[in-house]
Amino acid sequence: MEVRSQRAAQDLLSARLVAVQFGAGLGLPAPQPVAVVPSPLPLPLASRWAVQVVAGPAITYRNLNTAANLAASVTSPPTIVYIPNNNTATPVATLERPALGSAVQVAVRRTLGGHWSLSAGLGYAEYASALALQQVYSTTSAVANSPTPDSTGIHRRDTYRFVTVPVRVGYGWTLSGRWRVGLLAGAEAAVYVGGSSTEGSACACQSQTWGFSGSPYRRYSLGASMGAEARYRLSERWELLAQPTATYLFTPLANYTPYYQRHLFGGAALLGVSFNLP
Repeated sequence: MEVRSQRAAQDLLSARLVAVQFGAGLGLPAPQPVAVVPSPLPLPLASRWAVQVVAGPAITYRNLNTAANLAASVTSPPTIVYIPNNNTATPVATLERPALGSAVQVAVRRTLGGHWSLSAGLGYAEYASALALQQVYSTTSAVANSPTPDSTGIHRRDTYRFVTVPVRVGYGWTLSGRWRVGLLAGAEAAVYVGGSSTEGSACACQSQTWGFSGSPYRRYSLGASMGAEARYRLSERWELLAQPTATYLFTPLANYTPYYQRHLFGGAALLGVSFNLP
C-alpha cells in the first residue's frame, strides 16, 4: 500500500510539471506601448498678471452750462470783448477753446481668459482750455467795433489737475505674429489737486492758482472712459502698448454756484510698456 501511494504521488507531480511546461511554452504577450497625452499644466497665478505704464498728450475741453446768475452765453465769440463802466463783463468762459493737456497712468492688469482682462491703477491727468481775446475799455458799445489804443490782448491757459483712479475692462483678439488688439471701457474717479483759472476775474486779466483745498472746485469727480489698445510683444515678458483713450467727467467741476458748470473731457494718446510678471 505504501509503495502504491508513493507511485501515485509521483504521477501527480509529473502531471503538474507537464502542465507548467505547456503553459510556459505559450508565453505571455509582450507589453504594448500606450501613448499618454500629458494634460496641459495650469498657468502659474502670477503669469496672468502684468504691470503697465502709459503716458502721453491729450486734447482737452469742457462742456459748459450757464451759471445761475450769469447772463446767457455769447453765441458767436467776438474778437473784441466790451466791458462798460459798470464792470459787467462779457462772459469770457464762452470764449474758451480746446487746449493741450496730458495724462500718465500706472496700472496692474489681470488676464481673465482668452479675450477678457481687467485693469486698475493710479494716474495723473491735466485738463486745459485756452483764452485768446482782445479787451477794450469804453463807455459805449460802439467802440467795440473799432479798436482803440486802450485795447489789450489777453492769452490765458486754464488748467485743472487731477489724481485719477482708472478701472477698465478689456476685450481683445490675438492677431498673427506678435500683435494683439482690443477695446477698453470703464470708470474713472478723479481727485482735484490744483490748477489755475481766470474764472472769478471780471476782466479775465489774471489767473488765480488753486491747490487741493480752498478752491471753488469739487475735490472728487466721477467719469467714464472708452478706448482701444494695441500690443506688440517684444519678448516673453515685455510688450509695447498704445492706448488712445477718451474720458468724460460727469461731475460738474465748480462747487460754487455763480461759476459756470464745466464737465471736462479729453482724448489722450497714451503710449508705454507692459511687463508680464513671472
